[in-house]
Amino acid sequence: MFLGDKGKPNKYHAMRLNYDIVIDNEKFTLQKMTRKLGFYTIIPEGKIKDVEMVYDTDKNLLTGAGIMIRKKHTPKRTYFSLVRTVSMANIQNRERKSFLGECEPKDQPSDFPVQIANEINKIFNNLFTINLVDVVKHCTPYIRTEISGNRYKIVSGTGYEVEMSFENLKIKDMRTGRKGKKRIFSLKMQNDPNYEREKERILEVIDKYCKELVPVERNRFEISQVVVRPPIPQQQTKPQNNTQVNNKKTGKKEKKSKKKEFKNQQ
Repeated sequence: MFLGDKGKPNKYHAMRLNYDIVIDNEKFTLQKMTRKLGFYTIIPEGKIKDVEMVYDTDKNLLTGAGIMIRKKHTPKRTYFSLVRTVSMANIQNRERKSFLGECEPKDQPSDFPVQIANEINKIFNNLFTINLVDVVKHCTPYIRTEISGNRYKIVSGTGYEVEMSFENLKIKDMRTGRKGKKRIFSLKMQNDPNYEREKERILEVIDKYCKELVPVERNRFEISQVVVRPPIPQQQTKPQNNTQVNNKKTGKKEKKSKKKEFKNQQ
């Protein structure tokens, strides 16, 4: 199925926080963070040139259940992963990611339905009563997101590292053909309890001094969904002209006068 994991596994779950950029001045934001973080160092890590593809059935059976089959293509590797939403209340602890393995750029989930279905069952402890192999076989490309921008690394004096990026998202709904663009700021942080103080310090500086960054309680896939979502048609009520209003009033008066005449005749 896969070519194997060439990455280095981490025993702590990583969380990703996304922000809307209200005032887009990347250089100014970096200067503020550098000044306020003090002994932390911000290191440029180069350009981003990634593509994410999320797969699902035509009725969105997986994403509707809080599961994403995702293929990510970077300049160095291409791999499949599963993302499970586990908590809607806490944005910092809402997702769990499971690495499936590296693959060829042309590979699709339908090429490996048994292996992917087994991994989904492992995550959910075999709670599904439907045939997941058949579901994976019918998965097709859903949301495609091209990601570009600049990546940085924040390094504390104690060795804690955080991945930070200013991202340009170019999104396409593969089913409807709708396209859209979005600019976001993103943090990727390891939930290592040994570095809780460093993590909170970084978040505190952004919250207190970087008012141009507004937290968004959505992951990248949900942000992309919103961008390419078809607009909701508004029902317009036709305004009544004066003639119609006058006719209604005249009709009511005629009905009342006829009732009076009928009573008088009786």
